[in-house]
Amino acid sequence: MDFGYHHASFRYADAPDRPAIESTVERAQWLESEGFTWLSLMDHVWQLPFVGQRDDTFLDCYTALPAIAQATDEIELGALVTCPHYRNPGYLGRTLATLDHVSGGRAVLGIGAGWYEDEYDAMDIEYPDVPTRNRQMRETIEICRAMWTRESPVSYAGDHYRIDEFYCEPKPDGIPVLIGGGGEELTLRATAEYADRWNLPSGDPETIAGKLDVLEGHCEEQGTDYDAITKTVGNRTVIREDAAEAHAVYEDLTEHTETGPTPREEDRGAVGTPAEVAERLAGFDDIGVDTFMLMVPDNDRRTVELFVDEVMGAV
Repeated sequence: MDFGYHHASFRYADAPDRPAIESTVERAQWLESEGFTWLSLMDHVWQLPFVGQRDDTFLDCYTALPAIAQATDEIELGALVTCPHYRNPGYLGRTLATLDHVSGGRAVLGIGAGWYEDEYDAMDIEYPDVPTRNRQMRETIEICRAMWTRESPVSYAGDHYRIDEFYCEPKPDGIPVLIGGGGEELTLRATAEYADRWNLPSGDPETIAGKLDVLEGHCEEQGTDYDAITKTVGNRTVIREDAAEAHAVYEDLTEHTETGPTPREEDRGAVGTPAEVAERLAGFDDIGVDTFMLMVPDNDRRTVELFVDEVMGAV
């Protein structure tokens, strides 16, 4: 199993006054040195309610990722996940091609159908129904792949988007497409048709196993290769040597968020001792998950240290 880090928060309890980009770059360098293969940022304009507050420091993903790319060598970089409505698809494809060039071929297009209606309202962007958003995501992927693989200039005409005589140079070298989301009828069907990778940012092994069964069924219907799709899962992760302490730290780290901590009787993710987290990851490994992504509240350093020292080698 490979390991990634979803950098959802720009809060650092151990360095609250340091510029966020400095802490983020340093975290990426450390993760790369410890063998993590993936780092992602969120494609939003302010912090999400289950991660923090709207007035928290928040960096644009496609501005920050090139800075991280320049300070790292091997770790893959992308958004988890890009909203197809915040940028023109041609401009998005151009942005990813640039990130791939700057990073030396490490860019990944992580994309979803969009969901955070408050941001749409704030930017006066139309918020279509779910089927329309899904079709727009599909066309965005088609445009990006056309720009990246066909000789310039490229034209494309869909029901929602078009590009005319569009130049994209230099061409990227095979940017993978990751689709994020668990909608079984639309999102997982699109994953079977378009994606190189799939991600769900929450869920226990039983939940993920059910989603993978649905995805495999869509692949069978469409004649695509289920085994060729890299399966990735994220969980909120807090680790301590004692389980009670881990949950207490989780509550402290998430108390400041708009939604507050998930109740103890519900699934909190990978919260517990190193052995408990390793057991959870073994469950993911058993059902065919390829990459586990840590989602660490406030970038808690001790959690990452324990994960590196006691979990990574046990899975």
